[in-house]
Amino acid sequence: RYDAADEVIKKLRKEVAGLKRQAEKQPAAAAASKDDAEASVRQKIEKEFEKQIALLRQQVETLTQDVLAKDQAIERLEKHRKLTETSTDYNLRQKLRVMEEVTGLAIDDLVAEDDGLSYICRQAGPAAAAKYVLTVFDDLPNDYQYTPFGADDALAALPTYLREPISFERSAANMFHWRLCDHLHNPADSSQPPPANAVNGT
Repeated sequence: RYDAADEVIKKLRKEVAGLKRQAEKQPAAAAASKDDAEASVRQKIEKEFEKQIALLRQQVETLTQDVLAKDQAIERLEKHRKLTETSTDYNLRQKLRVMEEVTGLAIDDLVAEDDGLSYICRQAGPAAAAKYVLTVFDDLPNDYQYTPFGADDALAALPTYLREPISFERSAANMFHWRLCDHLHNPADSSQPPPANAVNGT
């Protein structure tokens, strides 16, 4: 747009220069013609500038509307994303809460280790409570490594076979969970280890 305006101005300036040269050759006869020509040139320049300014204003208005429309679209997407994340987090929290209420098992954290994933677990019953880590190693994806932790008195309350790290197949996780539940509800009746095919010491 600016290039086009420059071309017009250059052209008009050439016309003015030509008229001036003619006026110099005929100073007396061309004085009035010179004034008329200069006024006409000024009018042409002003009209061209007004035209270019109007076009630029229109372009600015169009760009402004585009920016506003895009900002509104981004804002809608952000709101949708936040609502989706909030809904997902809420649903997950509700599921974990129900699982904890029904089973007594809570997963407090998930830790990415160099050689696998560790789930920090807390399991409670009316008679006792236990804290432990279940780890799935990268080179043993079908097994859980159980590692108890906590205060000495809490560990002492566990059956002997649950005071030390043990490993078992993931397919036996349900058996492990219910054996631990049985102890947490009836510690006097669950001191014996589970069947060897369910939980194996390391």
